[in-house]
Amino acid sequence: MNRARDQFAPSWLPRQQRRRIDRQLRELHRRGVCSLCGGSFKHNSHTATGFDAHGTVAVACECCIERLAEIFAMGLYSDRKYDFLSPSGSEVSPEQIADAVAACTKAIADTDKLLANVEQRGGGVCPSRVYLRDYPWKSDDRDWFKRNPERTHRVRSPFPNEVEIETPTGYVALILVRQVEPGSRLRAAVDLNANLLPLPDDEAIAHALFETAVRREFVPPDSKALLALAEKYTAHRKSSQ
Repeated sequence: MNRARDQFAPSWLPRQQRRRIDRQLRELHRRGVCSLCGGSFKHNSHTATGFDAHGTVAVACECCIERLAEIFAMGLYSDRKYDFLSPSGSEVSPEQIADAVAACTKAIADTDKLLANVEQRGGGVCPSRVYLRDYPWKSDDRDWFKRNPERTHRVRSPFPNEVEIETPTGYVALILVRQVEPGSRLRAAVDLNANLLPLPDDEAIAHALFETAVRREFVPPDSKALLALAEKYTAHRKSSQ
C-alpha cells in the first residue's frame, strides 16, 4: 500500500517507532544491498521490507524474502529510471499488491527489450532516464522531426522541469536529441559556453554536440573548435550516405 513519500513503516506502529524505522529504511535503501545477505539487488527483481527474526528492520532481496519474520511492504528493484515507476499516489490494497508487482515486472521487462533495440540502433547511448509517458518536450521533438525529415539530430533549450541541472555562470543548458526512428529518440543535456551562441541550425553541429553530451567528445571551448568538430561529423555523414 502506497503512503507518503519516504514513509515506509507500517501505520499501526507508534509514531516514534515509525519515525525511527523510516530513518533506518532510508539508509538501507541508499546502500542498495540486501540487509540479510549483503548482495546487490538485481534489476527487475522483487524486494520486501519488514523485520528479521531478531526484530531488526531489513530490506530483503528476492532470494532472502522468506528469511523475514514479518513483512510490511513489497517492492521491485530497477537499475533503470523509468518514468512509470514514479509513485502515482494511488492507494493499492494488500490484495492488489501481487498483481501490481507482477504487472510492473512485465512492464519493466518489455521496456528493457524495447530500450535495448533503441540503444543499439542509436549508437550505444544509454540514457539515465527513460520517459514513456507523454510530456511537452516529447510532442515538440516529434513534431520538429516530422517537419525536418532529413534531420536525425536537434539542438534546443530545455523545457521547464525537463532536466535538473545547475548551469555554471557564463554557460547555457542545451538539450541534444537524436531520432533513432520515428517515435524513438534519445536525449542528452550539455552545458555550452554562452559565447558560442547562437548556434547554426545545422545537422553536423547538432550531431557533434550530441556526442559531447554523451561524453564521446570534448565540449568545444570556442567557435573554432566547434566548427572543427562539426566538420568531423559532416565528413561522417557524407561517408555513411
